[in-house]
Amino acid sequence: MELVEKERHSWLKLSLIFLYILAYGFLNVIGGDGELGFNMDNDSVITMLKIMQAVSVILVFILPALLFAAFWTKPRVHYLGITKKPLFSTIILAAVGMVMAMPMINWLSELNQQMSLPEMFSGVEIWMKNSEAKAMELTDAFTRGTSVGSLLLNLFVVAFMAAVSEELFFRGMLQKVLIECFKNKHVAVWIGAALFSAFHMQFYGFVPRMLMGAYLGYLFLWSGSLYPSIVAHFVNNGMAVLLVWLANRGTISVDADKVGMEQGEFIYVIVSVVMVVSSLFLVYRLEQKKRNVQSIE
Repeated sequence: MELVEKERHSWLKLSLIFLYILAYGFLNVIGGDGELGFNMDNDSVITMLKIMQAVSVILVFILPALLFAAFWTKPRVHYLGITKKPLFSTIILAAVGMVMAMPMINWLSELNQQMSLPEMFSGVEIWMKNSEAKAMELTDAFTRGTSVGSLLLNLFVVAFMAAVSEELFFRGMLQKVLIECFKNKHVAVWIGAALFSAFHMQFYGFVPRMLMGAYLGYLFLWSGSLYPSIVAHFVNNGMAVLLVWLANRGTISVDADKVGMEQGEFIYVIVSVVMVVSSLFLVYRLEQKKRNVQSIE
C-alpha cells in the first residue's frame, strides 16, 4: 500500500469517481421509474437479462477501473492489488469470516428494514420502497431456476462477476484514492464502504451492506491483495445463490435469511460478530507477520 502515498492529483481523481457514481445513480433512478418491462416468467428473457448483467458490470466497473489504473496511476495495473499474491490462510479466513457473518447480517437487515423516515420525506420513502421491490423482483427472477445449469450461470453472473467487478472498482480503485486524499486508511475504508452500499440503491439493506463493504475493505487494506476481498464477496453472493437453489429444489426447508432472527437465536448473532471480528484480527496478525519476515529478508 506504500505506493498510494506517491500518487498525484488525488482529489481530482476522487471528484471524477464521485461524479461517475452520481451520474450512474441518477441514470438508475431515471431508468427505474417505470416497470421492469420484461416478461419475468420467460426463461429465455431471464437468461438474456443475466447476460446483459454480466456485460454491464464489465462496462460499468471493470473497464473503468482498469483504464484508471493503466492511464492515471504510477504502478498501473499493480495499483489495483491484482498482481499481489495473498497468504492462503488469509483467503481461507476471509471466506470463513463471510460465512460466519450470516446471522449478524440477517439481524442487521431486519433492523434496517424497520427504518421509517419522517412524514416530510414520505415521497422519498415511497421511492425507496419501490426501488427495493423492483430489485427484489429481479433477484427472485434470477434465482428461480432448479437446474444445475441455472445454478452455474447464477454463480458466474450473480456471484463471480459481481465480486470481481465491484472489488476492482470499490476496493482496488476507490478505496486507494480515498486513502490518497484523506491520509487515513480507516476513514477511507468506511467512506468506501458507505459509497459501496449506497451504489446498490437498496436502502433497506444499507447498514449490513456497508458493514460488509468495511469487512472487504479491511481485507484489502491489510493484505494489499484484492483476492481475499474477491473471494469473500464471492462466498457471500454464492452462498445466497446456492441456498436459494437448494430451497427451490426442496433440498432444504430452513430459510437462511432468518438464521439469528428467531426467538432465542440472538446468541447466534453474538457468536457471528465474534467470529467475524476474530477472522479480521487473524488476517491482520498474519499479514503483519508476513511483512515483518519480508523486511528482515
